[in-house]
Amino acid sequence: VGVVAFLIIFQPELRRALARIGQNTLMGGILKKGGALDELIQACGQMSRNRIGALIAIEREVGLKNYIESGIILDAKISAEIFISMFTQNTPTHDGGMIVQGDRIATCGSLFPLSQNMAIARSLGTRHRAAMGLTEESDAVCVVVSEETGHISVAVNGKLTRAQDEEELRKILTGLFKPAEEIKKTSVKDFLQDTAKSFRSFLHKSDPS
Repeated sequence: VGVVAFLIIFQPELRRALARIGQNTLMGGILKKGGALDELIQACGQMSRNRIGALIAIEREVGLKNYIESGIILDAKISAEIFISMFTQNTPTHDGGMIVQGDRIATCGSLFPLSQNMAIARSLGTRHRAAMGLTEESDAVCVVVSEETGHISVAVNGKLTRAQDEEELRKILTGLFKPAEEIKKTSVKDFLQDTAKSFRSFLHKSDPS
C-alpha cells in the first residue's frame, strides 16, 4: 500500500523525470561516434564543394511536430547519401527543409517560418532566413549550405555562425549537443537517487512510531 501511495503522490515528478531522460537520449543520439554527426558533416562538406543548397534542422527539446507534418515523412536512418540526394537540384525536396530527430531523418521538404528580422543582411537568401526563423521560434539547431557560395552556417536562437570548414562545423555542433550527452549519462542515476530519497522520506512520515 505504501508503494502505491508513493507512486500516486509523486506521479507528476516521476513523469517529468522520465520525460527528461527521453529528451536527453534523443538529443544525444546525433553524437554517437561514427554515426549521425559524421554523416551530417560529410554530407555538408560534399554539398558545399558542389554548391548544393541545403537546410537541415536538428530537433532538441522543443518538438517540431508542426513542421514535420508540413513535409514528406521519411523516418530514415541518417546517411550522407540521403542528405545529398534530397537536396540535389531538380528534386521535389530541393527547396524545403529537412528535420533530424536523434539519429534519424524525420522528414524532408518541410516548410520553415522566415525570420522577419529587419537587420538581416540582404545577401542572405531564403534558406538562411528560414533557418533563423525556425530557431527564433524553437531551440532547434539549423545547418545551412549556401547554393551560391557553398558556405556552411549554423543557426541557433535566430543567429547565424559561419563554419569555415568541416572541422569547425564539427566543433560547433559538438559544443551545442555535448551538454545533452553528458546529462544523459547522469540523469538515470540522479533520477533513481532522488526517487529513493523521496521514498525514504515518505515512509518516515507514514510511520506512526
